[in-house]
Amino acid sequence: MNTPIQFGERLFLPVLMAPYARRNDDPLHRRLWVYVLDPASSGSKRLTQCIEVPYEPLGKAGIHGAVFAVDHSPLPPFLLDHLDWPERLIEDFNQHPLHLDEPRLAMAGGIEPCTGKPLFAGQMAYAICQRVYDTFAAALGRFPTWGPWVSRRIRHSQSPALTIRPFAFEGANAYYDPSKGSLEFGVFNAALNDSTSVLPGGMVITCLSHDIIAHEVTHALLDGMRAHFRLNTHPDVPALHEGFADLVALFHHFQYPDLVEQAIEDHGGLNSDMLLELGKEFGTALGNKEGDCLRRAMDNVALPGQQAAPEICNYEDPALTEPHVRGSVLVAAVFAAYLQVYERRAGELLRLANVTAGGESRKILPSQLVSLLAREAAAVADEFLQACIRAIDYCPPLDVRFGDYLRAIITADRMLNPQDSSGMRDALIREFRRRKVDLGRVRDLSEYSLEWNSPSTVDRPAVPGLAWSDLRFRNDGRTPQSIAEIERQAQALGEFLIDKVHSGELKGEFGVTRAGGDYGPITIESLRTAARRGRDGRLLNGIIAETSQTRTTPDGVVRGGSTLVLTEEGRVDFAIRKRVDDEQRLLDLRHQLADTGGLTDVSFRELHSHRR
Repeated sequence: MNTPIQFGERLFLPVLMAPYARRNDDPLHRRLWVYVLDPASSGSKRLTQCIEVPYEPLGKAGIHGAVFAVDHSPLPPFLLDHLDWPERLIEDFNQHPLHLDEPRLAMAGGIEPCTGKPLFAGQMAYAICQRVYDTFAAALGRFPTWGPWVSRRIRHSQSPALTIRPFAFEGANAYYDPSKGSLEFGVFNAALNDSTSVLPGGMVITCLSHDIIAHEVTHALLDGMRAHFRLNTHPDVPALHEGFADLVALFHHFQYPDLVEQAIEDHGGLNSDMLLELGKEFGTALGNKEGDCLRRAMDNVALPGQQAAPEICNYEDPALTEPHVRGSVLVAAVFAAYLQVYERRAGELLRLANVTAGGESRKILPSQLVSLLAREAAAVADEFLQACIRAIDYCPPLDVRFGDYLRAIITADRMLNPQDSSGMRDALIREFRRRKVDLGRVRDLSEYSLEWNSPSTVDRPAVPGLAWSDLRFRNDGRTPQSIAEIERQAQALGEFLIDKVHSGELKGEFGVTRAGGDYGPITIESLRTAARRGRDGRLLNGIIAETSQTRTTPDGVVRGGSTLVLTEEGRVDFAIRKRVDDEQRLLDLRHQLADTGGLTDVSFRELHSHRR
């Protein structure tokens, strides 16, 4: 083949890293104590819980799992100043990392929650990260991988596990570092205010916040899924990262039945701070008013059955540029749709309780009715969370806008669940449009129009050698057998693309063009199998591939490409593209290229340091 195909840094990661392969004599789960809300959350009777995570041996020298490892460095001086420990305790901590495989700790669920025990912070971060990882694996139908830092680690005979650093620095911040492959959590002094839940000047450990942990590990998981999602081409790009991570953290609240039941008991519905707020301790400690939080799911949005809010965040508002504020438009749209579906699904129960989804009655509900409502709320939340995660596979490979994300949700859900019996897709379309989100070039607001177009409406082209019957898997049935097998698959896809580009067939459909001159070679960034199951139990197998290509312009280098969704037969179901030869895209990017001298990746450290 005359035209070369390049392989991206993420291509071989499914073979290089994987979760622990359970043996027949291993336990199914490990139970670990965590805070399900921030330690400073007031009014919660069920602040702590012992949760289950998949079992894996963690070793004697601290927490060292297959995909997560907790750093056990000596405690930094700024933390010791707060703890006021004698030398013997400091020495004991440094010499005795947490040994969760020790029988007594294993039976007890590890260390019980305590803000004054530094070892507990690592235990909690590991448990929540593992929980979020498992949620992604279930939604995607495969094991997630990390970013290209894994390859560098393996080349130096180092662990491919994401490093969790519970006491990384002194400061009111926490972030995912894609260069180090780590989650960095800060420790800081609370502001001097009149709060009754956070001690003025007291110690705040960000690694004890369930929401912050879930948010940060979501950034790491998203970075592992896509090569150029962090390329900052538009205000929607960093806002999507923040909004998506907030949605994952918020919907994880509903995985704790006791928490949901308390919200319904206290409020008659889901309009509870403990379910709708993120990072309450962090927000209060920054010096805001009593009970303030970092962000809230439903700012300025009316709950079902309540009087309409006077105004809602408008996507077209030119003032919505800060990524967290802009991301709140996405969060509010999805969460408002969730509450509508919950009210519809739980309609009979809500009528029995004589309340709305938001909760307008203060009557005491029977415990059995509370449990049934909580179960329905959790089930709907899980469906929304799975849909939100799965949609990433149906997004363009870069330059993703909010409208693209909605279309990705609609397309992915339609493929897996042809019948929208709960009305989820209809509610999402209405809420996105209610906030005037730009949906791109669509005919109307029907889900048929919002679904991505196939490369060919007549005959979907098949890629030779990429039918599932041609693939070679490991024993788990979904991980490629070897690097050579991934290289074979990538080469087959590359030859297919080059053939289509050179023949002029389906011109522009795949987002790339003939290499040469200003256009670089086609890169196969990733190629992932997916075995997903719909709400009716139907199994849908396929391949998600990501391609890209560079173009050199007088203003700098731009990039295009496509996400290819292949069926079990190897046919291209969807080619979701941002064309590298699209002149309108080039005009849109030219201003930013001229101002910055080139496109840069989103920095989570900088982004989160300005979150307020």
